[in-house]
Amino acid sequence: MRKWNFKIILAGDGAVGKTSIRERYMGKGFQASYLKTIGADFSTKNIEINEDKITYQIWDLAGQDSYQAVRKSFYKGATAAIMVFDCQDPKSMTNLSNWINEAIEGSNNGILSYFVIANKVDLEESRRVSRDMALEFCNRLEIDTGIRFYYSETSALTGQNIQETFDFLAYRLLLVNNIQDAVPPEEIDGIIDVREAMGTQQITETPASTETVSREEFAKLVERINKLEDKLGVVQAILEQIVQKLK
Repeated sequence: MRKWNFKIILAGDGAVGKTSIRERYMGKGFQASYLKTIGADFSTKNIEINEDKITYQIWDLAGQDSYQAVRKSFYKGATAAIMVFDCQDPKSMTNLSNWINEAIEGSNNGILSYFVIANKVDLEESRRVSRDMALEFCNRLEIDTGIRFYYSETSALTGQNIQETFDFLAYRLLLVNNIQDAVPPEEIDGIIDVREAMGTQQITETPASTETVSREEFAKLVERINKLEDKLGVVQAILEQIVQKLK
């Protein structure tokens, strides 16, 4: 039996659900209380696929800016990165651009497979990032970085797509290590190849002039989203003050 040891990075802003995803996958179930990650948490899990025994080393990185300096060292030796955002928080999605740049730099471009996860999809009524919005964002990331992204939507509360994501990741990592018989079974669904979903031609054959305009438009969109988030935060703070005075 062939043995593999894959270091997996879980990255994204604070409170997007990285730790809950890891706990759910490790079999501990969903934890209602949330404890902020300090630096990085580390756990391992062994799985078997056909003739391959895989050990996942899962590194759950702190999302707070104050840990940015120490975080960079944890990317070394990583073979895969799972980038998580909260589908209720558009800013946590746009911030993935910074996380991916950090991962590329910290791993010295050594990460072989990238996933983008929209978490907390069970909270449908408060969802603010649609599937189409997320795929378009991933598409722009592919154009900017040349990296192939896979996308899935998860819920740490219900367990939706968490097992499937890690199972599919195992097949991807075997494939990039030239294990040609590592073909995922048909029942692994819920995983989207962004390049295929958005169209290969759109990514690889975009004229330079059009791409430049698209990048500018995309940057402006990200800026507008961030400004809107800031304004909503101010409004929410004012409303909370009014509520407190009325009590």
